[in-house]
Amino acid sequence: MEAVRKFKANPKMEGQPCGWCQVGLRLGDDAAVCTSCQRNHHSQCWDQRGGCSMQGCVNAPLPQMAAPAPQVSQAAALAAQGLMSCPRCGSAIPIGSQVCMNCKHITSPDGIYHGPKTNAPGASQALVYGIIGLFICGVIFGPLAISKANSAKAAMKMDPTLGGEGLATAGIVLGVLDILGWAIVLMMRMGAH
Repeated sequence: MEAVRKFKANPKMEGQPCGWCQVGLRLGDDAAVCTSCQRNHHSQCWDQRGGCSMQGCVNAPLPQMAAPAPQVSQAAALAAQGLMSCPRCGSAIPIGSQVCMNCKHITSPDGIYHGPKTNAPGASQALVYGIIGLFICGVIFGPLAISKANSAKAAMKMDPTLGGEGLATAGIVLGVLDILGWAIVLMMRMGAH
């Protein structure tokens, strides 16, 4: 069964409003009558709208989803505020930042941090403890120097803005020498008895 009957408007239809545009049909207009609910339409209105104007009618067009409003990309929205997104954690950081403040990821195009560095916490202390251990209490200051140096090296791996690799390495070397020196002194004392 067809959904619509199309023909020229007759005197009986004259003046009846179109279901879509509400303009009255005139004698001789191209008309379309829904075969399910018998509602009158202009033939052109029926075709443009895709069916009957009566909600719930089997010949009514399927509801159309509204097109989503165009969205501004997150990158464009951040750039408008002078920010960019961290490639690792997605945090908003100032454009041109070489390191993300949250996850410490290097954001420069070559993947190398080019900015200033500060000594990692414990790097200088490791060196000082190693030097002190050469003169007094090597058994205490040697392990302390090694511990501080390892902590500093771990911090440097996590944060590219931290430096002091040489200080930490020197602290480890001196800490080992402190322990070895103490062991040698202890063996010499035991051998003397």
